Amino acid sequence: MKIEKENLLYCISIILYLISLTQNAFLLNNEDGNYGYLALIFGFYVVFDTGFSWLANFLIVFSWLFKHKRTSLYYSLSALILGVSFLFIDEIVMGTNNKYGKITDYDIGYYLWILSFLMMTIRNILNYKKTICQQSTVLKNK
Repeated sequence: MKIEKENLLYCISIILYLISLTQNAFLLNNEDGNYGYLALIFGFYVVFDTGFSWLANFLIVFSWLFKHKRTSLYYSLSALILGVSFLFIDEIVMGTNNKYGKITDYDIGYYLWILSFLMMTIRNILNYKKTICQQSTVLKNK
């Protein structure tokens, strides 16, 4: 049984995302890391305050679910851009008490999260490219 590289990249993207949730994502005030699943659960506070990078979680899920190749590509590329934009945020709100913490470092969970988006974007580019090549072949044969 041959597994297409697009399907392999799709699976790798999901696996990397799930692993990222079990790892430290970033450090606040040089203290212990924040696990990815906590950033996922409580990250919506950041959306209302310092940035939209948390919305990348929705975008990557949409990318996994949409079968339309171009739409999936747009979602994964948007997730990648928003995910990387988190690097430009210096401090975030810590919980509901409006205290801010300075982001002092990024950990493996963050990089796996971004790598998940990158794998899905690459997968979608390859998939979309294959579709365009097939369409051009059909047009040449007419």
